[in-house]
Amino acid sequence: MKDHFKRNCFFILCFLLIPTGYSPLAAMDGAGMAFKVSLSGKIYRRFSFLFEEDIRPKSNFRQAEWFLTTGEVNYTFNRYLKTGIAYMLLCQYKASEELRNRYYIYASGNYPIGNFSLSLRERFQSTYKTGSQHPKNYLRTMLTLSYKIRKTSLCPFAYAEIFNDTGYQGQMHTDRIRFSAGSDYKIDKQNSLQLYYRYHIFNVYDPVNYKHAIGLTYALSLIHI
Repeated sequence: MKDHFKRNCFFILCFLLIPTGYSPLAAMDGAGMAFKVSLSGKIYRRFSFLFEEDIRPKSNFRQAEWFLTTGEVNYTFNRYLKTGIAYMLLCQYKASEELRNRYYIYASGNYPIGNFSLSLRERFQSTYKTGSQHPKNYLRTMLTLSYKIRKTSLCPFAYAEIFNDTGYQGQMHTDRIRFSAGSDYKIDKQNSLQLYYRYHIFNVYDPVNYKHAIGLTYALSLIHI
């Protein structure tokens, strides 16, 4: 039964994500994909690390356009509260003038209600673009609702995230909103997959994110070794 389920998931992913003109995503205006690989592990006691490589192909799905490399250090207070700091390098393929350095700090709270889980994350980020005198600062608020399906390895989720530009004419201003829905699939204690759909509402030009996107993430956790 489990092998049959995994095989069906594989065919569905191929249909949605194979970068050809026959993919339904390729026919959508302002659509794209995101592929991510994640590695996490324990440093010492309550400290842990996270490394991620995020690849965003071009809209024609023929070539990678953006590479987002992240290193994060986290501290877990308890099962409900977590905080962390991180550095992210955003690099556009064959465009050195688009190199960006991003630093961020965050705090997140998680509250389980039966099989449901409600979480809130606040993140402040500062992004320095090559050639720019001043960084772009954002306060990002994300609210997530997830549900662990009994007797399965599936955990569907949905979230909304607000991007507030803290330096807009001297006051905070919301210039984009992100909505996403998908599911985590836990292969075993260390390996997991995540498939999601993401939609953006833009009030500003954003070269990194697409209006519509389908993403696939593979995560390897060394915490339980």
